[in-house]
Amino acid sequence: MTDSHLAHAVAIVGLAGRFPGGDDVDAYWQRLLSGESAIRRTDGADSAPPPAGTRHIAVAGVLDGVDLFDAEYFGIAPAEAAAMDPQHRLFLEAAVHALEDAGRSDTSDVRVGVFCGSGENRYAALADPDDPIAQTYLEQWGNPASLPLRVSYHLGLRGPSVYVSSLCSTSLTAVHLARRSLLAGDCDLALAGAASVQLPHEHGFFWRDGAVTSPTGVCRPFDASADGTVPGSGVGIVVLRRLQDALDDGDTVHAVIRGSALNNDGADRLSFAAPSVNGQRDVILAAADDAGIDLGTVGFIEAHGTGTALGDPVEMAALREARATHQATGPLAVGAVKSSIGHLDTAAGIAGLIKVTLAVREGILPATAQHTELSPQIDLADTGIRINTETRPWPHSGQPRRAGVTALGMGGTNAHVIVEEPPRTPAAPVDAGPWILPLAAHTPQAFQHLSAALAGSLERQPDLRVAEVAATLQAGRRDQLWRRAWIAETTADLSTALAADPQPRTIQERVVTVQPELVSGAPAGELDTRLPQIAEALERAGADDEAVRRLWRLYGGLTALVAIGSRPDALLGVGAGEYVACAVAGALPADVAVQAALLHIEAVALADAGREVSRCEALLEEIDRLLEPVAGGTLSIEVRSAQQGTVLPVGYEDAARHLVEMSQDAVMGTRAAEVPEGGLDLAGGLSSWTAWLGLLARCWERGADLDWTLLRTGGPGRRVPLPAYPFARQRHWWPNAPEPAVQEKTPVDAPVQAAQEDVTTVLTGIWRDVLGVADIHEDDDFFALGGHSIIGVQVLARLREVYGVRMSLGDLLAAESFREMATLVEKELAAMHLYRQLSDGGAADGDTTWESVEL
Repeated sequence: MTDSHLAHAVAIVGLAGRFPGGDDVDAYWQRLLSGESAIRRTDGADSAPPPAGTRHIAVAGVLDGVDLFDAEYFGIAPAEAAAMDPQHRLFLEAAVHALEDAGRSDTSDVRVGVFCGSGENRYAALADPDDPIAQTYLEQWGNPASLPLRVSYHLGLRGPSVYVSSLCSTSLTAVHLARRSLLAGDCDLALAGAASVQLPHEHGFFWRDGAVTSPTGVCRPFDASADGTVPGSGVGIVVLRRLQDALDDGDTVHAVIRGSALNNDGADRLSFAAPSVNGQRDVILAAADDAGIDLGTVGFIEAHGTGTALGDPVEMAALREARATHQATGPLAVGAVKSSIGHLDTAAGIAGLIKVTLAVREGILPATAQHTELSPQIDLADTGIRINTETRPWPHSGQPRRAGVTALGMGGTNAHVIVEEPPRTPAAPVDAGPWILPLAAHTPQAFQHLSAALAGSLERQPDLRVAEVAATLQAGRRDQLWRRAWIAETTADLSTALAADPQPRTIQERVVTVQPELVSGAPAGELDTRLPQIAEALERAGADDEAVRRLWRLYGGLTALVAIGSRPDALLGVGAGEYVACAVAGALPADVAVQAALLHIEAVALADAGREVSRCEALLEEIDRLLEPVAGGTLSIEVRSAQQGTVLPVGYEDAARHLVEMSQDAVMGTRAAEVPEGGLDLAGGLSSWTAWLGLLARCWERGADLDWTLLRTGGPGRRVPLPAYPFARQRHWWPNAPEPAVQEKTPVDAPVQAAQEDVTTVLTGIWRDVLGVADIHEDDDFFALGGHSIIGVQVLARLREVYGVRMSLGDLLAAESFREMATLVEKELAAMHLYRQLSDGGAADGDTTWESVEL
């Protein structure tokens, strides 16, 4: 690949999908290799008779679990999840898995674009038209174009977020646009793909004469018996990066997109829905030109291949003409995945692209199912083209394996992408271990599933290097509530740790104990050289005095802890450690803190020995004089005093005075220092590099957001495929019939006292309705249950309908818990009651505007 072609090449670094017969990409690939079709008979249950002139065909490419979704993982309320288009739910989960496969779940410093589409939202038609909650959700989020916006919001992605629609070529169009966006510099990483769900899902379809669907329920692309296509459901996503960036950062490259093209047939066709040989030929040639390759070097074409009498011959004629233009006569295998999974509509192209990506990567050509005899309408004589009817090896022939993927949209938008096998790169050198290997999940149950899956993956992939596993887990997975981190030098060490202690820990307060006498002043080898903060601090120490070096090492260690992202919630200063803690928290210059700490240590030692009282007093006075010029420094981290048992909060401005009093107490012995259990031992973490990693691991387990790049002196570490997150999916679907109202509405002019007594009951019912949560407790957080401003508007509307109160949305959302919101409503009701009394009865009409009265 020349430099100019390298500059225009885009790497496929992540894959995710769910297809008929394959709940993930690996299962999908195994199904394709088997040559078996995943199209299956459905139960055919349907209470309505077939429309006139049609016949029910109980066959489809069924996707299992389209009604299931892990709403809690994304912080989406159950009621909102039930209203979401299932296509959007599938795509959202697949987006998480795609980023994980790319090892790129941490996208905080990367512009990530989303280019995607979905099929028609047939799910909306199943909603109860008389259910106001359902209809409100549909008005807000029923638009298919909200799909990429949802993904960008829930995953925190800040690049272009574009909805794509070109019917059957949607997903491949999305890939082309994502590639262009990357090359233009609009984003640095891109998700591209689509989702499609046929509803009713396990119903099959109605066939009518002249339709593109098959009356026999079998999709046979390019076959003499081909009589149409079969609908299917699925979702697929690829993650794209500029190839050079991917290689530089150690990404796993599944395949390379060398070129792509889009066009439209325009008026050069028999009808709006008819295909065009010229348009399809031209898009293949344009993609080859974009890739800078000769079509004779392409060994496989994944065709659109619908199995229709008109479409298949036109597509093969276009391919034949394109190859003739390049005078390509060598062997070319052609396949069509629709024979195995059905026509996935908007997701058809991405299903083909993922198949081709795996084919060029693995060097295997999967069989095209349901093909026995070439259609007499297709002439392949002397072209070198043949239908690939059996799974077979795809060896190298002196050049990289290359393939093309075609997607054709009804209406004339044609897309073609040229894919090449990944470049062979030597394994990059990595730092010597040990490594921190973090694992996180949203729930303890998910953590157990994930840790077991990781253990299994390590067993199946013995060649994995622990540095690669660490790099993937550190940068390629999202930080979540339940966490555990292990220190390991080999994958065998990690496997042993996973088996011995797989229990997760949850986020808790991070209090770092700062205790100088536990710190060694002796050299700590690798730790002193790998942490620049400690190296700089020891250089400032200069002297050989161990007490001085101990204090400066403590200061450098704390500074390093903050720099790497493990900013403590509080620092617990023990004795002279309080001076160091206040310095790191910003209230004192470091050199002043060390000088004062040394005076404190000397004074306490003299006092403990019971001698030289006058010298002790002089030392305390010297501390006072030393700190006086720097008094007024403000704390940026909370500091707790083990000596006095006090807490100096963030923003505290009299740390100097506190330190003087603390030293006086220590010298006078009025109170013994108390070090509570459960703190993070900084001193222990400064004894060696392994101990330091252990401290960081404990900090991360308690909720720290570590900058993992600061732990590596070499390259970023190659990212490798590891188990995907195990979503805890639950059913979210429209109920079969509208549920009755939870409570009767209180008339606006009913006695306010009675209404106040009923606030808890009424508000409970409202929360249940709009959030879809069955059990409501007084400490429940509105936002934690999936609430947001749009749901807040619904709550306001219901409260006004029941009570006639008029509160602002800002006031309502400021009351985050159920108890706070109920109290706010009761206060508003009392104010309304008082207003009516002052107005001599007030207005009986609940629509009359009135101002809240402050009590």
